[in-house]
Amino acid sequence: MFYFFKSKTGTFSIEPDETCDGMFKLCIGGFWLDSYETAESAARDVYLHATGWYEWDRLEDSTVPCDLGEWELL
Repeated sequence: MFYFFKSKTGTFSIEPDETCDGMFKLCIGGFWLDSYETAESAARDVYLHATGWYEWDRLEDSTVPCDLGEWELL
């Protein structure tokens, strides 16, 4: 399953990490940010602005899905 969220700074994606079986990777615009044990953990870091992507993490007043259920599913 692939999840997408379009933000002011780019499109985040959460998808299976092909380099680590059972893990999920968080990317923005195709750029890898981190790998997670669950897709929900990756979505939580986006919600908390704790992704390691400065342009996103510095924003304070942006509309963000509060959980993975609000992401677009592909």
